Amino acid sequence: MKKTVFILLFGMLFGSQAFTQTAEKVSSAGEWTWFGIDYTQCYFIPKMDFPSVSDLKAKISAWNDLVLSEREKYITKALGGKNVNFYLDVVTQRNEKIDVRSRLSDDPFLSSHLNPEKVQEVISSYNIPKDKSGIGLVFVAESYSKTDDKGAYYVTFFDMATKKVLITKRMLGKTRGFGLRNYWANTYYVVLKEVGKKYSK
Repeated sequence: MKKTVFILLFGMLFGSQAFTQTAEKVSSAGEWTWFGIDYTQCYFIPKMDFPSVSDLKAKISAWNDLVLSEREKYITKALGGKNVNFYLDVVTQRNEKIDVRSRLSDDPFLSSHLNPEKVQEVISSYNIPKDKSGIGLVFVAESYSKTDDKGAYYVTFFDMATKKVLITKRMLGKTRGFGLRNYWANTYYVVLKEVGKKYSK
């Protein structure tokens, strides 16, 4: 019994130290590369609050474009002045292939359907050019739930060369604002600011 407890405590301590070292590696990196918001796993709940499939399809693109066009707010300020490069090709191509109608649901349980293993599968499927290296940052959107008035994301840092996930953490952002674009854009703005506080150096 004592041996089992010791092994468990040792495992917890080792795991905690490993995470701390990984977090330090991410924080101390000279720059990150922003891949964007990957909506391929995202469910929009409930259906009645996303009545126009064509408009939602356009907004998926607009939400990523907004980060790029207002990078001073969404990247520079939110991430505490961290040096950030942009590489949106992978996420843009993936988002363009989404069958939006299939991502609409009335099932509240789908608001929290992802896990770290699935996120690693998503990152492993990325077609990243071989000349890309360093730390990538992507938000894997899990759900936009009007019922909860929150957007859920797996904030994911990964090694671009190996596509190995370094850190992935589920984070929630509160809705705010007028119009479909701004209402949900606030959710990732809130999360970006939290990322800046936690990981930016």
